[in-house]
Amino acid sequence: MRRRTSAADADCRLIVQPRGFRTHISFTAVTTIKAVNPDRGVATIPWLRVVVAAHVVSAAVTTLQRLLVGAQINNFLIFRGSFFHLIRDQDLYARYPQEHFDLFKYSPTWALLFAPFALPPVAVGLMLWNLFNALTLCLALTQLLPPRAAAYALAIAFFEALISIQNAQSNGLVAALMIWACVAAERERMTPGALAVGIGASIKLFPVSAGMFGVFSRRRRVHLLVCAVTGLALLAAPLIVTSPATLLAQYRSWGVVELRDSHDVGMLWIGGVLETITGHALTHWPLQLLGGSWTVMVCVRAYRAWDDARVRRTLLASLLVLSTVFNHQAESPSYVIAFSGLGIWWSVQPRARWRDALVLAALLVGSIAGTDLSPKAWRIEYHQGWRLKAVVGTICWFAIQVDLWRMLRALRRSPGELVGHEGAP
Repeated sequence: MRRRTSAADADCRLIVQPRGFRTHISFTAVTTIKAVNPDRGVATIPWLRVVVAAHVVSAAVTTLQRLLVGAQINNFLIFRGSFFHLIRDQDLYARYPQEHFDLFKYSPTWALLFAPFALPPVAVGLMLWNLFNALTLCLALTQLLPPRAAAYALAIAFFEALISIQNAQSNGLVAALMIWACVAAERERMTPGALAVGIGASIKLFPVSAGMFGVFSRRRRVHLLVCAVTGLALLAAPLIVTSPATLLAQYRSWGVVELRDSHDVGMLWIGGVLETITGHALTHWPLQLLGGSWTVMVCVRAYRAWDDARVRRTLLASLLVLSTVFNHQAESPSYVIAFSGLGIWWSVQPRARWRDALVLAALLVGSIAGTDLSPKAWRIEYHQGWRLKAVVGTICWFAIQVDLWRMLRALRRSPGELVGHEGAP
Protein backbone atom coordinates (compact mmCIF):
# COMPACT_ATOMS: atom_id res chain seq x y z
CA MET A 1 0.00 0.00 0.00
CA ARG A 2 1.33 3.40 -0.91
CA ARG A 3 2.01 5.66 2.09
CA ARG A 4 0.57 9.17 1.89
CA THR A 5 3.23 11.85 1.82
CA SER A 6 3.88 14.32 4.58
CA ALA A 7 5.13 17.89 4.48
CA ALA A 8 8.62 16.61 5.16
CA ASP A 9 8.30 14.13 2.29
CA ALA A 10 7.47 16.96 -0.07
CA ASP A 11 10.75 18.65 0.66
CA CYS A 12 12.69 15.48 0.03
CA ARG A 13 12.09 16.33 -3.64
CA LEU A 14 15.07 18.66 -3.38
CA ILE A 15 17.48 15.81 -2.66
CA VAL A 16 17.88 14.43 -6.20
CA GLN A 17 17.82 16.75 -9.20
CA PRO A 18 18.12 15.14 -12.64
CA ARG A 19 17.89 17.39 -15.68
CA GLY A 20 14.61 19.24 -15.95
CA PHE A 21 13.04 17.55 -13.00
CA ARG A 22 12.98 17.62 -9.25
CA THR A 23 12.31 14.34 -7.55
CA HIS A 24 10.79 13.07 -4.37
CA ILE A 25 11.30 9.74 -2.68
CA SER A 26 8.35 7.60 -1.64
CA PHE A 27 9.36 5.18 1.11
CA THR A 28 7.40 1.97 1.10
CA ALA A 29 8.80 -1.50 1.64
CA VAL A 30 10.96 -0.82 -1.43
CA THR A 31 12.29 2.68 -2.15
CA THR A 32 11.04 4.16 -5.44
CA ILE A 33 11.84 7.44 -7.17
CA LYS A 34 9.23 9.39 -9.10
CA ALA A 35 9.52 12.48 -11.25
CA VAL A 36 7.47 15.48 -10.20
CA ASN A 37 6.33 18.56 -12.05
CA PRO A 38 9.23 21.01 -11.51
CA ASP A 39 6.85 23.94 -11.16
CA ARG A 40 5.17 22.59 -8.03
CA GLY A 41 6.41 23.80 -4.65
CA VAL A 42 8.66 26.54 -6.04
CA ALA A 43 7.22 28.93 -3.44
CA THR A 44 8.30 26.76 -0.50
CA ILE A 45 11.21 28.92 0.63
CA PRO A 46 9.39 32.25 0.04
CA TRP A 47 6.52 30.97 2.19
CA LEU A 48 8.99 30.08 4.92
CA ARG A 49 10.35 33.61 4.71
CA VAL A 50 6.82 34.97 5.05
CA VAL A 51 6.17 32.92 8.20
CA VAL A 52 9.53 33.85 9.73
CA ALA A 53 8.87 37.51 8.91
CA ALA A 54 5.46 37.22 10.58
CA HIS A 55 7.10 35.94 13.78
CA VAL A 56 9.77 38.65 13.82
CA VAL A 57 7.55 41.56 12.82
CA SER A 58 4.81 40.57 15.28
CA ALA A 59 7.41 40.37 18.06
CA ALA A 60 8.68 43.86 17.24
CA VAL A 61 5.21 45.40 16.87
CA THR A 62 3.93 43.75 20.06
CA THR A 63 6.93 45.00 22.02
CA LEU A 64 6.58 48.51 20.64
CA GLN A 65 2.85 48.54 21.39
CA ARG A 66 3.39 47.46 25.00
CA LEU A 67 6.06 50.09 25.52
CA LEU A 68 3.89 52.87 24.01
CA VAL A 69 0.79 52.07 26.10
CA GLY A 70 2.78 51.44 29.27
CA ALA A 71 1.67 47.82 29.64
CA GLN A 72 3.25 45.76 32.39
CA ILE A 73 6.49 44.02 31.47
CA ASN A 74 6.95 42.32 34.81
CA ASN A 75 8.69 39.20 33.58
CA PHE A 76 11.35 41.21 31.78
CA LEU A 77 11.88 43.37 34.87
CA ILE A 78 12.37 40.21 36.94
CA PHE A 79 14.97 38.89 34.50
CA ARG A 80 16.67 42.25 34.23
CA GLY A 81 16.73 42.85 37.97
CA SER A 82 18.23 39.43 38.64
CA PHE A 83 21.46 40.37 36.84
CA PHE A 84 21.95 43.47 38.96
CA HIS A 85 21.04 41.61 42.15
CA LEU A 86 23.64 38.98 41.27
CA ILE A 87 26.50 41.42 40.71
CA ARG A 88 25.53 43.31 43.88
CA ASP A 89 25.55 40.10 45.96
CA GLN A 90 21.85 40.47 46.77
CA ASP A 91 19.55 37.48 47.28
CA LEU A 92 18.18 36.65 43.83
CA TYR A 93 15.12 34.98 45.32
CA ALA A 94 13.96 37.70 47.72
CA ARG A 95 11.02 39.97 46.93
CA TYR A 96 11.74 43.39 45.45
CA PRO A 97 8.31 45.04 45.35
CA GLN A 98 9.82 48.41 44.43
CA GLU A 99 11.13 46.85 41.19
CA HIS A 100 8.54 44.22 40.23
CA PHE A 101 6.04 41.76 41.63
CA ASP A 102 6.55 38.00 41.94
CA LEU A 103 9.88 36.21 42.37
CA PHE A 104 12.86 35.27 40.24
CA LYS A 105 12.66 31.46 39.90
CA TYR A 106 15.58 30.63 37.64
CA SER A 107 19.20 29.72 38.25
CA PRO A 108 22.01 32.16 39.15
CA THR A 109 23.59 31.18 35.83
CA TRP A 110 20.58 32.51 33.94
CA ALA A 111 20.80 35.78 35.88
CA LEU A 112 24.37 36.14 34.57
CA LEU A 113 23.51 35.10 31.00
CA PHE A 114 20.77 37.72 30.85
CA ALA A 115 23.42 40.48 30.93
CA PRO A 116 23.14 41.41 27.19
CA PHE A 117 19.47 42.29 27.73
CA ALA A 118 19.84 43.80 31.22
CA LEU A 119 22.61 46.31 30.47
CA PRO A 120 20.84 48.39 27.77
CA PRO A 121 17.96 50.73 28.68
CA VAL A 122 14.72 48.92 29.50
CA ALA A 123 13.00 49.65 26.17
CA VAL A 124 16.02 48.56 24.11
CA GLY A 125 16.61 45.48 26.26
CA LEU A 126 12.96 44.39 26.01
CA MET A 127 12.98 44.76 22.21
CA LEU A 128 16.21 42.76 21.92
CA TRP A 129 14.90 40.10 24.28
CA ASN A 130 11.62 39.54 22.45
CA LEU A 131 13.28 39.56 19.03
CA PHE A 132 15.85 37.09 20.32
CA ASN A 133 13.07 34.71 21.41
CA ALA A 134 11.33 34.98 18.05
CA LEU A 135 14.50 34.53 16.00
CA THR A 136 15.86 31.58 17.98
CA LEU A 137 12.64 29.61 17.59
CA CYS A 138 12.53 30.33 13.85
CA LEU A 139 16.18 29.41 13.41
CA ALA A 140 15.89 26.19 15.39
CA LEU A 141 12.89 24.92 13.42
CA THR A 142 14.45 25.83 10.06
CA GLN A 143 17.59 23.91 11.02
CA LEU A 144 15.56 20.88 12.10
CA LEU A 145 13.10 20.67 9.21
CA PRO A 146 13.00 21.24 5.44
CA PRO A 147 11.61 24.63 4.37
CA ARG A 148 7.99 23.59 3.82
CA ALA A 149 7.78 21.55 7.02
CA ALA A 150 9.44 24.37 8.98
CA ALA A 151 6.91 26.86 7.59
CA TYR A 152 4.04 24.63 8.72
CA ALA A 153 5.53 24.14 12.18
CA LEU A 154 6.15 27.87 12.66
CA ALA A 155 2.63 28.68 11.50
CA ILE A 156 1.14 26.25 14.02
CA ALA A 157 3.24 27.75 16.83
CA PHE A 158 2.60 31.38 15.81
CA PHE A 159 -0.18 32.40 18.21
CA GLU A 160 1.49 30.72 21.18
CA ALA A 161 4.81 32.37 20.34
CA LEU A 162 3.03 35.72 20.28
CA ILE A 163 1.42 35.07 23.67
CA SER A 164 4.81 34.23 25.15
CA ILE A 165 6.35 37.39 23.68
CA GLN A 166 3.49 39.54 24.98
CA ASN A 167 4.48 38.33 28.43
CA ALA A 168 8.24 38.75 27.76
CA GLN A 169 8.68 35.07 28.63
CA SER A 170 11.60 32.79 27.83
CA ASN A 171 9.53 29.89 26.46
CA GLY A 172 10.37 30.46 22.80
CA LEU A 173 14.06 30.30 23.66
CA VAL A 174 13.53 27.17 25.77
CA ALA A 175 11.77 25.42 22.87
CA ALA A 176 14.60 26.47 20.53
CA LEU A 177 17.28 25.12 22.87
CA MET A 178 15.55 21.74 23.13
CA ILE A 179 15.26 21.58 19.34
CA TRP A 180 18.93 22.55 18.96
CA ALA A 181 19.92 19.75 21.34
CA CYS A 182 18.31 17.30 18.90
CA VAL A 183 19.87 18.97 15.83
CA ALA A 184 23.33 18.97 17.42
CA ALA A 185 23.09 15.29 18.34
CA GLU A 186 22.05 14.42 14.77
CA ARG A 187 25.06 16.28 13.40
CA GLU A 188 27.32 14.82 16.12
CA ARG A 189 28.23 18.26 17.40
CA MET A 190 28.47 17.40 21.06
CA THR A 191 29.61 20.74 22.49
CA PRO A 192 26.78 22.87 20.99
CA GLY A 193 24.33 20.18 22.06
CA ALA A 194 25.62 20.20 25.63
CA LEU A 195 25.46 23.99 25.70
CA ALA A 196 21.85 23.91 24.50
CA VAL A 197 20.91 21.43 27.22
CA GLY A 198 22.85 23.30 29.91
CA ILE A 199 21.55 26.77 29.07
CA GLY A 200 18.02 25.42 28.78
CA ALA A 201 18.32 23.82 32.21
CA SER A 202 19.55 27.11 33.66
CA ILE A 203 16.20 28.62 32.67
CA LYS A 204 13.86 25.71 33.40
CA LEU A 205 14.94 22.29 34.62
CA PHE A 206 13.05 20.13 32.13
CA PRO A 207 15.24 20.89 29.04
CA VAL A 208 17.72 18.43 30.61
CA SER A 209 15.48 15.77 29.04
CA ALA A 210 16.60 16.90 25.56
CA GLY A 211 19.99 15.42 26.39
CA MET A 212 18.50 12.02 25.54
CA PHE A 213 19.21 12.65 21.85
CA GLY A 214 22.92 12.72 22.58
CA VAL A 215 22.63 9.69 24.87
CA PHE A 216 21.18 7.63 22.00
CA SER A 217 23.63 8.95 19.41
CA ARG A 218 26.76 7.11 18.28
CA ARG A 219 28.96 9.46 20.34
CA ARG A 220 27.06 9.00 23.59
CA ARG A 221 30.18 8.76 25.77
CA VAL A 222 31.56 11.99 24.39
CA HIS A 223 28.14 13.57 24.83
CA LEU A 224 27.93 12.58 28.50
CA LEU A 225 31.46 13.80 29.18
CA VAL A 226 30.89 17.14 27.43
CA CYS A 227 27.54 17.58 29.21
CA ALA A 228 29.22 17.01 32.58
CA VAL A 229 31.99 19.52 31.87
CA THR A 230 29.60 22.07 30.38
CA GLY A 231 27.16 21.67 33.25
CA LEU A 232 29.86 22.27 35.85
CA ALA A 233 31.14 25.29 33.93
CA LEU A 234 27.65 26.81 33.74
CA LEU A 235 26.99 26.16 37.43
CA ALA A 236 30.24 27.94 38.31
CA ALA A 237 29.91 30.75 35.75
CA PRO A 238 28.41 33.28 38.23
CA LEU A 239 31.75 33.18 40.07
CA ILE A 240 32.84 35.71 37.46
CA VAL A 241 30.85 38.35 39.35
CA THR A 242 30.30 36.91 42.83
CA SER A 243 32.08 34.97 45.57
CA PRO A 244 31.83 31.19 46.15
CA ALA A 245 30.07 31.65 49.50
CA THR A 246 27.49 34.01 48.01
CA LEU A 247 26.90 31.73 45.02
CA LEU A 248 26.34 28.75 47.31
CA ALA A 249 23.80 30.78 49.28
CA GLN A 250 22.05 31.68 46.02
CA TYR A 251 21.73 28.03 45.06
CA ARG A 252 20.27 27.24 48.50
CA SER A 253 17.67 29.97 48.04
CA TRP A 254 16.84 28.67 44.58
CA GLY A 255 16.26 25.21 46.04
CA VAL A 256 13.82 26.66 48.59
CA VAL A 257 11.86 28.45 45.86
CA GLU A 258 11.69 25.31 43.70
CA LEU A 259 10.52 23.22 46.66
CA ARG A 260 7.79 25.72 47.49
CA ASP A 261 6.62 25.90 43.87
CA SER A 262 6.38 22.11 43.67
CA HIS A 263 3.07 22.39 45.54
CA ASP A 264 1.39 24.80 43.08
CA VAL A 265 -2.16 23.84 42.12
CA GLY A 266 -4.55 24.87 39.36
CA MET A 267 -1.90 25.30 36.67
CA LEU A 268 -2.24 24.48 32.96
CA TRP A 269 -1.10 20.86 32.92
CA ILE A 270 -2.70 17.44 33.00
CA GLY A 271 -2.77 17.54 36.82
CA GLY A 272 -4.53 20.91 36.71
CA VAL A 273 -7.20 19.39 34.47
CA LEU A 274 -7.72 16.53 36.93
CA GLU A 275 -7.82 18.99 39.84
CA THR A 276 -10.53 20.97 38.03
CA ILE A 277 -12.56 17.80 37.44
CA THR A 278 -12.19 16.35 40.93
CA GLY A 279 -12.06 19.58 42.92
CA HIS A 280 -9.11 18.27 44.95
CA ALA A 281 -5.40 19.05 44.88
CA LEU A 282 -3.24 16.22 43.54
CA THR A 283 0.27 15.08 44.33
CA HIS A 284 2.35 16.02 41.31
CA TRP A 285 5.14 13.50 41.16
CA PRO A 286 3.12 10.31 40.34
CA LEU A 287 1.79 11.85 37.11
CA GLN A 288 5.19 13.24 36.20
CA LEU A 289 6.88 9.93 36.96
CA LEU A 290 4.34 8.15 34.75
CA GLY A 291 4.93 10.52 31.81
CA GLY A 292 8.70 10.43 32.22
CA SER A 293 8.84 6.64 32.54
CA TRP A 294 6.70 6.18 29.43
CA THR A 295 9.00 8.51 27.47
CA VAL A 296 12.13 6.65 28.57
CA MET A 297 10.54 3.32 27.65
CA VAL A 298 9.57 4.59 24.18
CA CYS A 299 13.09 5.98 23.63
CA VAL A 300 14.67 2.66 24.57
CA ARG A 301 12.27 0.83 22.28
CA ALA A 302 13.09 3.29 19.50
CA TYR A 303 16.83 2.73 19.81
CA ARG A 304 16.94 0.38 16.80
CA ALA A 305 15.17 3.05 14.73
CA TRP A 306 17.34 5.94 15.88
CA ASP A 307 18.81 6.42 12.39
CA ASP A 308 15.35 7.26 11.08
CA ALA A 309 14.75 11.02 11.15
CA ARG A 310 10.96 10.73 11.33
CA VAL A 311 11.25 8.67 14.52
CA ARG A 312 13.64 11.20 16.06
CA ARG A 313 11.48 14.16 15.15
CA THR A 314 8.34 12.49 16.48
CA LEU A 315 10.19 11.75 19.73
CA LEU A 316 11.25 15.40 19.89
CA ALA A 317 7.66 16.50 19.31
CA SER A 318 6.51 14.15 22.08
CA LEU A 319 9.15 15.55 24.44
CA LEU A 320 8.20 19.18 23.75
CA VAL A 321 4.52 18.51 24.42
CA LEU A 322 5.33 16.37 27.48
CA SER A 323 7.48 19.19 28.91
CA THR A 324 4.39 21.38 28.98
CA VAL A 325 1.42 19.15 29.76
CA PHE A 326 3.30 17.29 32.52
CA ASN A 327 4.81 20.47 33.96
CA HIS A 328 3.03 21.47 37.18
CA GLN A 329 4.15 25.09 36.67
CA ALA A 330 2.87 25.43 33.09
CA GLU A 331 1.08 28.68 32.26
CA SER A 332 -0.55 29.88 29.07
CA PRO A 333 2.72 31.38 27.67
CA SER A 334 4.42 27.99 28.23
CA TYR A 335 2.42 26.45 25.41
CA VAL A 336 4.66 27.76 22.64
CA ILE A 337 6.83 24.79 23.64
CA ALA A 338 3.97 22.33 23.21
CA PHE A 339 2.70 23.88 19.97
CA SER A 340 6.21 23.81 18.52
CA GLY A 341 6.16 20.07 19.19
CA LEU A 342 2.69 19.81 17.70
CA GLY A 343 3.91 21.58 14.55
CA ILE A 344 6.91 19.25 14.23
CA TRP A 345 4.70 16.18 14.64
CA TRP A 346 2.11 17.28 12.08
CA SER A 347 4.72 18.35 9.52
CA VAL A 348 6.68 15.07 9.52
CA GLN A 349 3.78 12.62 9.63
CA PRO A 350 1.87 11.43 6.54
CA ARG A 351 -1.20 13.48 5.84
CA ALA A 352 -4.35 12.10 7.48
CA ARG A 353 -7.72 13.69 8.12
CA TRP A 354 -7.68 12.85 11.81
CA ARG A 355 -4.32 14.60 12.28
CA ASP A 356 -5.50 17.63 10.33
CA ALA A 357 -8.69 17.80 12.41
CA LEU A 358 -6.78 17.44 15.67
CA VAL A 359 -4.30 20.21 14.84
CA LEU A 360 -7.12 22.48 13.65
CA ALA A 361 -9.04 21.82 16.87
CA ALA A 362 -5.92 22.49 18.94
CA LEU A 363 -5.40 25.82 17.15
CA LEU A 364 -9.04 26.91 17.46
CA VAL A 365 -9.88 25.62 20.94
CA GLY A 366 -6.50 25.57 22.63
CA SER A 367 -4.82 28.60 21.11
CA ILE A 368 -7.02 31.14 19.27
CA ALA A 369 -9.95 30.74 21.69
CA GLY A 370 -7.71 32.04 24.47
CA THR A 371 -6.90 35.30 22.67
CA ASP A 372 -8.82 38.56 22.27
CA LEU A 373 -10.36 37.07 19.12
CA SER A 374 -12.90 35.30 21.35
CA PRO A 375 -15.36 36.93 23.82
CA LYS A 376 -13.86 37.73 27.21
CA ALA A 377 -16.64 36.03 29.15
CA TRP A 378 -16.15 32.82 27.16
CA ARG A 379 -12.38 32.95 27.71
CA ILE A 380 -12.74 33.27 31.46
CA GLU A 381 -15.59 30.81 31.94
CA TYR A 382 -14.55 28.04 29.59
CA HIS A 383 -11.06 28.44 28.15
CA GLN A 384 -9.44 29.32 31.46
CA GLY A 385 -11.97 27.72 33.80
CA TRP A 386 -11.92 24.35 32.05
CA ARG A 387 -8.17 24.46 31.34
CA LEU A 388 -8.91 23.88 27.65
CA LYS A 389 -5.35 24.57 26.56
CA ALA A 390 -4.11 21.78 28.83
CA VAL A 391 -6.94 19.50 27.68
CA VAL A 392 -6.10 19.80 23.98
CA GLY A 393 -2.37 19.60 24.75
CA THR A 394 -2.87 16.33 26.60
CA ILE A 395 -5.02 14.89 23.79
CA CYS A 396 -2.34 15.83 21.27
CA TRP A 397 0.36 14.18 23.39
CA PHE A 398 -1.60 10.91 23.43
CA ALA A 399 -2.08 11.16 19.65
CA ILE A 400 1.69 11.51 19.21
CA GLN A 401 2.18 8.38 21.32
CA VAL A 402 -0.17 6.50 19.01
CA ASP A 403 1.92 7.48 16.01
CA LEU A 404 5.16 6.60 17.79
CA TRP A 405 3.84 3.19 18.73
CA ARG A 406 2.61 2.53 15.20
CA MET A 407 5.98 3.49 13.71
CA LEU A 408 7.88 1.28 16.13
CA ARG A 409 5.55 -1.67 15.52
CA ALA A 410 5.97 -1.23 11.75
CA LEU A 411 9.73 -1.18 12.18
CA ARG A 412 9.60 -4.35 14.25
CA ARG A 413 7.68 -6.14 11.50
CA SER A 414 9.83 -4.73 8.67
CA PRO A 415 13.16 -3.31 9.93
CA GLY A 416 13.96 -1.45 6.70
CA GLU A 417 10.57 0.17 6.23
CA LEU A 418 11.22 3.52 7.92
CA VAL A 419 14.97 3.95 7.68
CA GLY A 420 16.03 6.46 5.07
CA HIS A 421 13.27 9.02 5.48
CA GLU A 422 15.31 11.94 6.72
CA GLY A 423 12.88 14.79 6.39
CA ALA A 424 15.78 17.13 7.02
CA PRO A 425 17.86 19.55 5.02
